[in-house]
Amino acid sequence: MKLTLTEIAQAIEAVKVQGEYFDPPAGYSIDSRTIQPGECFIALRGKNQDGHRFIQEVVQRGASLIIAEETGNFPAPVSAPVILVKDSLLALQQLARFIRKRWGGPVVGITGSTGKTTTKEITSLVLSAGFRVFKSMGNFNNDYGLPLSILKLSEWDKIAILELGMSAAGEIARLASIAQPDMGVVTNVKPVHLEFFDSLEGIALAKRELIDALPSTGTAILNNDDTRVRKFGRHFSGKIVTFGIQSTAAYRVSKIEFKGLDGSVFQLDHAGSSFSMKCPLLGGHSIANCLPAIAVAHQFGLDFKTISAQIGQLRPPAGRGEVIHFQAGFSVINDSYNSNPAALDCMIQLLKKITGFKRKILVAGEMLELGEESPNFHAHSGKLAAQARFDLILGVRGNATHLVSTARLHGYPPEQALFFEDSAEAAQWLQHQACAGDLILLKGSRGVKMERILEVLKWHFS
Repeated sequence: MKLTLTEIAQAIEAVKVQGEYFDPPAGYSIDSRTIQPGECFIALRGKNQDGHRFIQEVVQRGASLIIAEETGNFPAPVSAPVILVKDSLLALQQLARFIRKRWGGPVVGITGSTGKTTTKEITSLVLSAGFRVFKSMGNFNNDYGLPLSILKLSEWDKIAILELGMSAAGEIARLASIAQPDMGVVTNVKPVHLEFFDSLEGIALAKRELIDALPSTGTAILNNDDTRVRKFGRHFSGKIVTFGIQSTAAYRVSKIEFKGLDGSVFQLDHAGSSFSMKCPLLGGHSIANCLPAIAVAHQFGLDFKTISAQIGQLRPPAGRGEVIHFQAGFSVINDSYNSNPAALDCMIQLLKKITGFKRKILVAGEMLELGEESPNFHAHSGKLAAQARFDLILGVRGNATHLVSTARLHGYPPEQALFFEDSAEAAQWLQHQACAGDLILLKGSRGVKMERILEVLKWHFS
Protein backbone atom coordinates (compact mmCIF):
# COMPACT_ATOMS: atom_id res chain seq x y z
CA MET A 1 0.00 0.00 0.00
CA LYS A 2 1.39 3.37 -1.04
CA LEU A 3 1.92 5.91 1.74
CA THR A 4 3.21 9.45 1.52
CA LEU A 5 6.07 10.75 3.64
CA THR A 6 3.61 12.72 5.78
CA GLU A 7 1.43 9.64 6.37
CA ILE A 8 4.43 7.51 7.36
CA ALA A 9 5.78 10.21 9.67
CA GLN A 10 2.41 10.60 11.39
CA ALA A 11 1.89 6.84 11.71
CA ILE A 12 5.21 6.28 13.47
CA GLU A 13 5.13 9.45 15.58
CA ALA A 14 8.23 10.94 13.97
CA VAL A 15 10.50 13.11 16.05
CA LYS A 16 12.00 14.80 12.99
CA VAL A 17 11.97 14.51 9.19
CA GLN A 18 15.12 15.30 7.23
CA GLY A 19 15.31 15.85 3.47
CA GLU A 20 12.84 16.03 0.62
CA TYR A 21 10.69 13.17 -0.57
CA PHE A 22 8.86 12.31 -3.78
CA ASP A 23 7.58 8.76 -4.46
CA PRO A 24 6.04 6.39 -1.87
CA PRO A 25 8.31 3.44 -0.96
CA ALA A 26 8.14 0.42 -3.23
CA GLY A 27 8.47 -1.76 -0.12
CA TYR A 28 10.03 -1.98 3.34
CA SER A 29 13.10 -3.84 4.61
CA ILE A 30 15.16 -4.27 7.78
CA ASP A 31 17.92 -6.23 6.00
CA SER A 32 20.65 -4.17 4.33
CA ARG A 33 21.74 -7.24 2.35
CA THR A 34 18.43 -7.58 0.50
CA ILE A 35 17.30 -3.97 0.19
CA GLN A 36 15.92 -3.17 -3.26
CA PRO A 37 15.92 0.18 -5.10
CA GLY A 38 12.98 2.34 -4.04
CA GLU A 39 12.43 0.56 -0.71
CA CYS A 40 12.31 2.11 2.75
CA PHE A 41 15.02 0.85 5.12
CA ILE A 42 14.12 0.60 8.80
CA ALA A 43 17.30 0.59 10.91
CA LEU A 44 16.81 -1.74 13.88
CA ARG A 45 19.13 -2.48 16.77
CA GLY A 46 19.66 -6.24 17.22
CA LYS A 47 21.65 -8.34 19.65
CA ASN A 48 24.52 -8.72 17.22
CA GLN A 49 24.02 -5.95 14.64
CA ASP A 50 22.92 -2.34 14.53
CA GLY A 51 21.12 -1.42 11.31
CA HIS A 52 22.23 2.20 11.68
CA ARG A 53 25.74 1.16 10.65
CA PHE A 54 24.48 0.22 7.19
CA ILE A 55 22.48 3.32 6.31
CA GLN A 56 25.06 4.71 3.87
CA GLU A 57 25.28 1.28 2.23
CA VAL A 58 21.51 0.94 1.67
CA VAL A 59 21.30 4.49 0.31
CA GLN A 60 23.99 3.60 -2.23
CA ARG A 61 21.90 0.57 -3.17
CA GLY A 62 18.88 2.74 -3.90
CA ALA A 63 16.90 2.98 -0.66
CA SER A 64 14.38 5.80 -1.09
CA LEU A 65 13.66 6.45 2.60
CA ILE A 66 15.33 5.75 5.95
CA ILE A 67 13.62 5.28 9.29
CA ALA A 68 16.16 5.53 12.12
CA GLU A 69 16.42 6.32 15.81
CA GLU A 70 17.29 9.90 16.72
CA THR A 71 20.14 8.61 18.90
CA GLY A 72 21.32 6.19 16.20
CA ASN A 73 25.04 6.28 15.42
CA PHE A 74 25.12 6.70 11.64
CA PRO A 75 26.96 8.98 9.19
CA ALA A 76 25.10 12.18 8.37
CA PRO A 77 23.96 13.63 6.15
CA VAL A 78 22.70 10.97 3.71
CA SER A 79 21.24 11.65 0.28
CA ALA A 80 17.89 9.96 1.04
CA PRO A 81 15.21 11.46 3.29
CA VAL A 82 15.32 10.29 6.91
CA ILE A 83 12.52 9.97 9.46
CA LEU A 84 13.89 10.02 12.99
CA VAL A 85 12.00 8.20 15.76
CA LYS A 86 12.57 7.28 19.38
CA ASP A 87 12.35 3.50 18.81
CA SER A 88 12.67 2.00 15.34
CA LEU A 89 11.17 -1.39 16.28
CA LEU A 90 8.15 0.39 17.71
CA ALA A 91 8.00 2.46 14.52
CA LEU A 92 7.95 -0.73 12.42
CA GLN A 93 5.05 -2.04 14.47
CA GLN A 94 3.18 1.28 14.40
CA LEU A 95 3.52 1.45 10.62
CA ALA A 96 2.17 -2.11 10.27
CA ARG A 97 -0.77 -1.27 12.53
CA PHE A 98 -1.52 1.82 10.43
CA ILE A 99 -1.42 -0.15 7.16
CA ARG A 100 -3.59 -2.94 8.55
CA LYS A 101 -6.19 -0.38 9.70
CA ARG A 102 -6.15 1.49 6.38
CA TRP A 103 -6.48 -1.78 4.43
CA GLY A 104 -9.56 -2.64 6.49
CA GLY A 105 -10.22 -6.21 5.33
CA PRO A 106 -10.86 -9.28 7.52
CA VAL A 107 -7.84 -10.79 9.30
CA VAL A 108 -7.60 -14.40 10.47
CA GLY A 109 -5.03 -14.81 13.23
CA ILE A 110 -3.63 -18.30 13.84
CA THR A 111 -1.71 -19.46 16.89
CA GLY A 112 -1.04 -22.68 18.81
CA SER A 113 1.85 -24.73 20.10
CA THR A 114 2.09 -26.88 16.97
CA GLY A 115 0.72 -26.73 13.44
CA LYS A 116 0.52 -22.92 13.15
CA THR A 117 2.45 -22.53 9.91
CA THR A 118 0.92 -25.60 8.26
CA THR A 119 -2.59 -24.50 9.25
CA LYS A 120 -1.87 -21.03 7.86
CA GLU A 121 -0.71 -22.50 4.54
CA ILE A 122 -3.71 -24.85 4.27
CA THR A 123 -6.16 -22.09 5.18
CA SER A 124 -4.64 -19.78 2.57
CA LEU A 125 -4.83 -22.43 -0.15
CA VAL A 126 -8.44 -23.36 0.61
CA LEU A 127 -9.61 -19.74 0.76
CA SER A 128 -7.84 -18.93 -2.50
CA ALA A 129 -10.64 -20.78 -4.31
CA GLY A 130 -12.89 -17.82 -3.65
CA PHE A 131 -10.74 -14.88 -2.60
CA ARG A 132 -7.46 -13.12 -3.20
CA VAL A 133 -5.66 -14.15 0.00
CA PHE A 134 -2.69 -12.53 1.70
CA LYS A 135 -0.66 -14.67 4.10
CA SER A 136 2.25 -13.88 6.38
CA MET A 137 5.61 -14.93 4.99
CA GLY A 138 7.05 -18.30 6.05
CA ASN A 139 7.06 -18.40 9.82
CA PHE A 140 7.29 -14.60 10.17
CA ASN A 141 5.24 -14.58 13.36
CA ASN A 142 7.14 -12.48 15.92
CA ASP A 143 7.71 -8.81 16.79
CA TYR A 144 9.75 -8.32 13.61
CA GLY A 145 8.27 -10.82 11.18
CA LEU A 146 4.57 -10.14 11.65
CA PRO A 147 4.75 -6.37 11.00
CA LEU A 148 7.10 -6.93 8.05
CA SER A 149 4.51 -9.29 6.57
CA ILE A 150 1.68 -6.80 7.11
CA LEU A 151 3.69 -4.10 5.31
CA LYS A 152 3.32 -6.23 2.16
CA LEU A 153 -0.49 -6.06 2.20
CA SER A 154 -2.05 -4.91 -1.06
CA GLU A 155 -5.31 -3.03 -1.52
CA TRP A 156 -6.34 -5.90 -3.82
CA ASP A 157 -6.10 -8.52 -1.05
CA LYS A 158 -9.51 -9.56 0.33
CA ILE A 159 -8.55 -11.71 3.34
CA ALA A 160 -5.32 -11.78 5.38
CA ILE A 161 -4.10 -14.94 7.15
CA LEU A 162 -1.52 -14.10 9.80
CA GLU A 163 0.45 -16.43 12.06
CA LEU A 164 1.09 -15.28 15.63
CA GLY A 165 3.89 -16.96 17.57
CA MET A 166 5.24 -16.39 21.04
CA SER A 167 7.97 -17.33 23.48
CA ALA A 168 6.73 -15.21 26.39
CA ALA A 169 3.50 -14.05 27.98
CA GLY A 170 2.14 -10.85 26.46
CA GLU A 171 3.73 -11.38 23.06
CA ILE A 172 0.56 -12.59 21.31
CA ALA A 173 -1.40 -9.71 22.84
CA ARG A 174 1.16 -7.29 21.42
CA LEU A 175 1.06 -8.94 17.99
CA ALA A 176 -2.75 -9.02 18.02
CA SER A 177 -2.79 -5.27 18.72
CA ILE A 178 -0.89 -4.89 15.43
CA ALA A 179 -2.81 -7.49 13.37
CA GLN A 180 -6.25 -6.63 14.82
CA PRO A 181 -7.76 -10.03 13.90
CA ASP A 182 -11.48 -10.50 13.28
CA MET A 183 -11.19 -14.30 13.52
CA GLY A 184 -8.86 -16.23 15.81
CA VAL A 185 -7.74 -19.87 15.37
CA VAL A 186 -6.06 -21.81 18.17
CA THR A 187 -4.70 -25.20 17.08
CA ASN A 188 -3.60 -26.60 20.46
CA VAL A 189 -1.62 -26.11 23.67
CA LYS A 190 1.37 -28.43 23.97
CA PRO A 191 4.65 -28.57 25.94
CA VAL A 192 6.52 -26.19 23.62
CA HIS A 193 8.56 -23.20 24.90
CA LEU A 194 8.46 -24.65 28.43
CA GLU A 195 11.90 -23.11 28.86
CA PHE A 196 10.09 -19.76 29.16
CA PHE A 197 7.01 -20.88 31.14
CA ASP A 198 6.39 -22.52 34.49
CA SER A 199 3.59 -24.77 33.24
CA LEU A 200 1.26 -25.72 30.42
CA GLU A 201 -1.34 -23.49 32.05
CA GLY A 202 1.00 -20.55 31.53
CA ILE A 203 1.34 -21.44 27.85
CA ALA A 204 -2.45 -21.73 27.57
CA LEU A 205 -2.96 -18.27 29.04
CA ALA A 206 -0.44 -16.86 26.57
CA LYS A 207 -2.23 -18.51 23.64
CA ARG A 208 -5.60 -17.28 24.89
CA GLU A 209 -4.38 -13.72 24.36
CA LEU A 210 -5.41 -14.10 20.71
CA ILE A 211 -9.02 -14.85 21.66
CA ASP A 212 -9.01 -12.09 24.27
CA ALA A 213 -7.98 -9.63 21.53
CA LEU A 214 -10.92 -10.44 19.24
CA PRO A 215 -13.77 -7.94 18.98
CA SER A 216 -17.19 -8.96 20.31
CA THR A 217 -18.28 -9.26 16.66
CA GLY A 218 -15.41 -11.65 15.92
CA THR A 219 -15.23 -15.42 15.65
CA ALA A 220 -13.11 -17.85 17.70
CA ILE A 221 -12.18 -21.13 15.94
CA LEU A 222 -11.21 -23.54 18.73
CA ASN A 223 -9.88 -27.10 18.92
CA ASN A 224 -12.43 -28.99 21.00
CA ASP A 225 -10.07 -31.96 21.37
CA ASP A 226 -7.71 -29.83 23.47
CA THR A 227 -9.15 -29.42 26.96
CA ARG A 228 -7.29 -26.16 27.56
CA VAL A 229 -8.23 -24.61 24.23
CA ARG A 230 -11.84 -25.70 24.69
CA LYS A 231 -12.06 -23.49 27.78
CA PHE A 232 -11.05 -20.36 25.86
CA GLY A 233 -14.66 -19.97 24.76
CA ARG A 234 -15.69 -19.21 28.35
CA HIS A 235 -13.89 -15.89 28.12
CA PHE A 236 -15.24 -14.77 24.74
CA SER A 237 -18.62 -13.16 24.06
CA GLY A 238 -18.48 -13.45 20.27
CA LYS A 239 -19.16 -16.38 17.95
CA ILE A 240 -17.50 -19.67 18.89
CA VAL A 241 -16.86 -22.39 16.27
CA THR A 242 -15.30 -25.71 17.28
CA PHE A 243 -13.45 -28.44 15.40
CA GLY A 244 -12.25 -31.85 16.52
CA ILE A 245 -11.61 -35.51 15.87
CA GLN A 246 -12.07 -37.17 19.26
CA SER A 247 -14.68 -34.73 20.58
CA THR A 248 -18.07 -33.54 19.42
CA ALA A 249 -17.61 -30.33 17.46
CA ALA A 250 -19.24 -28.15 14.83
CA TYR A 251 -16.71 -29.50 12.29
CA ARG A 252 -15.79 -33.05 13.22
CA VAL A 253 -13.86 -35.85 11.56
CA SER A 254 -15.65 -39.13 12.31
CA LYS A 255 -13.80 -41.60 10.08
CA ILE A 256 -10.20 -41.77 8.86
CA GLU A 257 -8.88 -44.24 6.31
CA PHE A 258 -5.10 -44.34 6.33
CA LYS A 259 -3.45 -44.52 2.88
CA GLY A 260 0.22 -44.84 3.91
CA LEU A 261 2.54 -42.44 2.15
CA ASP A 262 -0.41 -41.24 0.03
CA GLY A 263 -2.12 -39.55 2.98
CA SER A 264 -5.64 -40.23 4.26
CA VAL A 265 -9.31 -40.15 3.33
CA PHE A 266 -11.58 -38.76 6.05
CA GLN A 267 -15.23 -38.05 6.66
CA LEU A 268 -16.19 -34.57 7.81
CA ASP A 269 -19.45 -34.16 9.72
CA HIS A 270 -21.16 -30.78 9.95
CA ALA A 271 -24.73 -29.77 10.77
CA GLY A 272 -26.12 -33.27 10.23
CA SER A 273 -24.38 -33.91 6.88
CA SER A 274 -21.22 -35.79 5.99
CA PHE A 275 -18.59 -35.10 3.35
CA SER A 276 -15.69 -37.26 2.18
CA MET A 277 -12.32 -35.57 1.66
CA LYS A 278 -8.85 -36.75 0.69
CA CYS A 279 -5.80 -35.26 2.37
CA PRO A 280 -2.51 -36.00 0.54
CA LEU A 281 -0.45 -34.94 3.58
CA LEU A 282 0.94 -37.53 5.97
CA GLY A 283 -0.43 -38.39 9.39
CA GLY A 284 -3.47 -37.78 11.52
CA HIS A 285 -1.97 -34.47 12.65
CA SER A 286 -2.30 -33.25 9.05
CA ILE A 287 -6.05 -33.83 9.23
CA ALA A 288 -6.05 -31.92 12.51
CA ASN A 289 -4.35 -29.05 10.65
CA CYS A 290 -6.94 -29.23 7.86
CA LEU A 291 -9.91 -28.97 10.22
CA PRO A 292 -9.51 -25.31 11.27
CA ALA A 293 -8.84 -24.39 7.63
CA ILE A 294 -12.09 -26.09 6.63
CA ALA A 295 -13.96 -24.28 9.40
CA VAL A 296 -12.53 -20.89 8.43
CA ALA A 297 -13.28 -21.37 4.71
CA HIS A 298 -16.84 -22.51 5.41
CA GLN A 299 -17.39 -19.53 7.71
CA PHE A 300 -16.33 -17.30 4.81
CA GLY A 301 -18.97 -18.93 2.60
CA LEU A 302 -17.12 -21.59 0.59
CA ASP A 303 -19.06 -24.83 0.05
CA PHE A 304 -17.69 -28.23 1.01
CA LYS A 305 -17.27 -29.39 -2.59
CA THR A 306 -14.93 -26.47 -3.26
CA ILE A 307 -13.15 -26.96 0.06
CA SER A 308 -12.64 -30.68 -0.64
CA ALA A 309 -11.14 -29.94 -4.04
CA GLN A 310 -8.68 -27.52 -2.47
CA ILE A 311 -7.71 -29.96 0.29
CA GLY A 312 -6.95 -32.54 -2.39
CA GLN A 313 -4.39 -30.16 -3.94
CA LEU A 314 -2.30 -29.87 -0.77
CA ARG A 315 1.42 -30.53 -1.03
CA PRO A 316 3.82 -30.48 1.91
CA PRO A 317 6.26 -27.57 2.15
CA ALA A 318 9.96 -28.47 2.32
CA GLY A 319 10.83 -30.11 5.60
CA ARG A 320 7.24 -30.57 6.73
CA GLY A 321 6.41 -34.18 5.97
CA GLU A 322 7.60 -34.29 2.36
CA VAL A 323 8.31 -37.77 0.99
CA ILE A 324 11.45 -38.22 -1.10
CA HIS A 325 12.03 -41.46 -3.00
CA PHE A 326 15.65 -42.27 -3.85
CA GLN A 327 16.63 -44.25 -6.93
CA ALA A 328 18.66 -46.46 -4.61
CA GLY A 329 15.33 -47.90 -3.43
CA PHE A 330 14.79 -46.22 -0.06
CA SER A 331 12.48 -43.35 0.95
CA VAL A 332 12.86 -40.44 3.35
CA ILE A 333 10.11 -38.58 5.19
CA ASN A 334 11.66 -35.16 5.61
CA ASP A 335 10.02 -33.56 8.65
CA SER A 336 13.18 -31.74 9.67
CA TYR A 337 11.76 -28.21 9.81
CA ASN A 338 11.08 -28.38 13.55
CA SER A 339 10.15 -30.69 16.37
CA ASN A 340 8.50 -30.93 19.77
CA PRO A 341 7.27 -33.88 21.89
CA ALA A 342 3.72 -33.87 20.52
CA ALA A 343 4.84 -33.62 16.88
CA LEU A 344 7.50 -36.31 17.27
CA ASP A 345 5.02 -38.66 18.92
CA CYS A 346 2.61 -38.15 16.00
CA MET A 347 5.33 -39.00 13.49
CA ILE A 348 6.36 -42.09 15.48
CA GLN A 349 2.77 -43.32 15.33
CA LEU A 350 2.66 -42.58 11.60
CA LEU A 351 5.87 -44.48 10.92
CA LYS A 352 4.55 -47.40 12.96
CA LYS A 353 1.46 -47.72 10.71
CA ILE A 354 3.25 -47.63 7.36
CA THR A 355 3.88 -51.01 5.77
CA GLY A 356 5.77 -52.26 2.72
CA PHE A 357 9.34 -51.48 3.82
CA LYS A 358 12.10 -53.85 4.97
CA ARG A 359 13.41 -51.47 7.61
CA LYS A 360 12.04 -48.40 9.36
CA ILE A 361 14.57 -45.95 10.75
CA LEU A 362 13.86 -43.08 13.14
CA VAL A 363 16.41 -40.25 13.10
CA ALA A 364 15.34 -37.87 15.89
CA GLY A 365 17.19 -34.65 16.58
CA GLU A 366 17.13 -32.90 19.94
CA MET A 367 13.92 -31.01 20.78
CA LEU A 368 14.80 -27.54 22.07
CA GLU A 369 13.18 -25.04 24.46
CA LEU A 370 11.69 -27.72 26.73
CA GLY A 371 13.27 -26.47 29.96
CA GLU A 372 14.07 -28.74 32.89
CA GLU A 373 11.72 -31.46 31.66
CA SER A 374 13.62 -31.91 28.40
CA PRO A 375 15.33 -35.19 29.43
CA ASN A 376 11.97 -36.66 30.43
CA PHE A 377 10.29 -35.64 27.18
CA HIS A 378 13.09 -37.21 25.15
CA ALA A 379 12.95 -40.36 27.28
CA HIS A 380 9.19 -40.62 26.67
CA SER A 381 9.72 -40.40 22.90
CA GLY A 382 12.44 -43.04 23.17
CA LYS A 383 10.00 -45.37 24.91
CA LEU A 384 7.38 -44.83 22.19
CA ALA A 385 9.96 -45.47 19.47
CA ALA A 386 11.06 -48.70 21.16
CA GLN A 387 7.45 -49.87 21.51
CA ALA A 388 6.95 -49.15 17.80
CA ARG A 389 9.77 -51.67 17.12
CA PHE A 390 11.70 -49.60 14.58
CA ASP A 391 14.72 -51.33 13.14
CA LEU A 392 17.05 -48.43 13.99
CA ILE A 393 16.63 -45.55 16.44
CA LEU A 394 19.10 -42.70 16.04
CA GLY A 395 19.33 -39.68 18.36
CA VAL A 396 21.13 -36.52 17.32
CA ARG A 397 22.66 -33.97 19.70
CA GLY A 398 22.14 -32.97 23.31
CA ASN A 399 19.15 -34.38 25.14
CA ALA A 400 18.44 -36.83 22.33
CA THR A 401 20.86 -39.05 24.23
CA HIS A 402 17.97 -39.71 26.66
CA LEU A 403 15.83 -40.91 23.76
CA VAL A 404 18.53 -43.41 22.78
CA SER A 405 19.31 -44.57 26.33
CA THR A 406 15.61 -45.20 26.98
CA ALA A 407 15.35 -47.27 23.80
CA ARG A 408 18.27 -49.35 25.05
CA LEU A 409 16.54 -49.80 28.40
CA HIS A 410 13.62 -51.28 26.44
CA GLY A 411 15.75 -53.94 24.81
CA TYR A 412 17.55 -52.22 21.92
CA PRO A 413 21.22 -53.24 21.55
CA PRO A 414 23.77 -50.40 21.03
CA GLU A 415 24.11 -51.20 17.33
CA GLN A 416 20.37 -50.50 16.84
CA ALA A 417 20.03 -47.45 19.10
CA LEU A 418 22.79 -44.95 18.41
CA PHE A 419 23.57 -41.40 19.51
CA PHE A 420 25.42 -38.81 17.42
CA GLU A 421 26.84 -35.49 18.60
CA ASP A 422 25.51 -33.55 15.60
CA SER A 423 23.69 -33.94 12.29
CA ALA A 424 26.94 -34.07 10.30
CA GLU A 425 28.10 -37.12 12.25
CA ALA A 426 24.70 -38.77 11.84
CA ALA A 427 24.72 -38.05 8.10
CA GLN A 428 28.19 -39.54 7.73
CA TRP A 429 27.01 -42.78 9.36
CA LEU A 430 23.63 -42.97 7.64
CA GLN A 431 24.92 -42.48 4.10
CA HIS A 432 26.74 -45.79 4.40
CA GLN A 433 23.83 -47.62 6.03
CA ALA A 434 20.79 -46.57 3.96
CA CYS A 435 19.78 -49.21 1.45
CA ALA A 436 16.87 -50.42 -0.69
CA GLY A 437 13.70 -51.07 1.28
CA ASP A 438 14.41 -48.50 4.01
CA LEU A 439 11.95 -45.86 5.20
CA ILE A 440 13.78 -43.09 7.08
CA LEU A 441 12.14 -40.37 9.16
CA LEU A 442 14.15 -37.19 9.77
CA LYS A 443 12.86 -34.91 12.53
CA GLY A 444 14.40 -32.39 14.93
CA SER A 445 14.35 -28.80 16.12
CA ARG A 446 15.61 -26.11 13.75
CA GLY A 447 18.81 -25.56 15.71
CA VAL A 448 19.90 -29.16 15.20
CA LYS A 449 19.89 -28.71 11.39
CA MET A 450 18.56 -32.16 10.55
CA GLU A 451 18.10 -31.07 6.92
CA ARG A 452 21.86 -31.52 6.51
CA ILE A 453 21.35 -35.28 6.71
CA LEU A 454 19.04 -35.14 3.71
CA GLU A 455 21.52 -32.97 1.82
CA VAL A 456 24.27 -35.54 2.40
CA LEU A 457 22.02 -38.41 1.32
CA LYS A 458 21.09 -36.54 -1.86
CA TRP A 459 24.74 -35.86 -2.63
CA HIS A 460 25.90 -39.38 -1.80
CA PHE A 461 23.19 -41.08 -3.85
CA SER A 462 23.11 -38.52 -6.68
